[in-house]
Amino acid sequence: MIETTGLVVKYKNITFKFDNYHFKKNKISVISGRNGAGKTTLLKSLASLIKYEGNVKVNGEITYNSQEAIIFNRSVYENIIYPLRIRKLDLSLYQDKITEYSKVLSIEHLLDKNALKLSSGEKMKVSIIRSIIFNPEIVLLDEPTTHLDLESINELSILIKELKKKITFIVVSHNKTFIEELIDEEYYLGGCKTCLS
Repeated sequence: MIETTGLVVKYKNITFKFDNYHFKKNKISVISGRNGAGKTTLLKSLASLIKYEGNVKVNGEITYNSQEAIIFNRSVYENIIYPLRIRKLDLSLYQDKITEYSKVLSIEHLLDKNALKLSSGEKMKVSIIRSIIFNPEIVLLDEPTTHLDLESINELSILIKELKKKITFIVVSHNKTFIEELIDEEYYLGGCKTCLS
């Protein structure tokens, strides 16, 4: 699903050299490592959001959900359907999914609200739904639980486990409970720590 070879990212004061990785289809892969090890840099490289040397082979459409939700000055609903609009997809085909995902993450009552007025946790939920609503093959989640309470984290776990039937997830998170609930494979920066067949 995703393969990397010879991946190197150079910043002004630091260079990250990554091992070769193979992220499997329909698995939930967790990237772990100490602070500053390059976890976010690796995710952004996979999504081609930053310059890198080496090769990244991606089989399918990929989307990156950042640590801090990027929210537009529009309703929650308009934020969620943004990727559908830019792809000129038929919105009527996605209404059931919008309702379903919003209910699972407990924001269905907020769809008409201005998204900028939401709490940080609610904004993160909107951002996550926006990342998955157009059915990408691969979703990269960078610290998705940062602003979520325990109940919301459980809701997110339920949604991800259901969606992995059709979406490959690569997750960076320091939340051990969240990781243990989801993990199929763990890639420690420096090698594959616990790869399962």
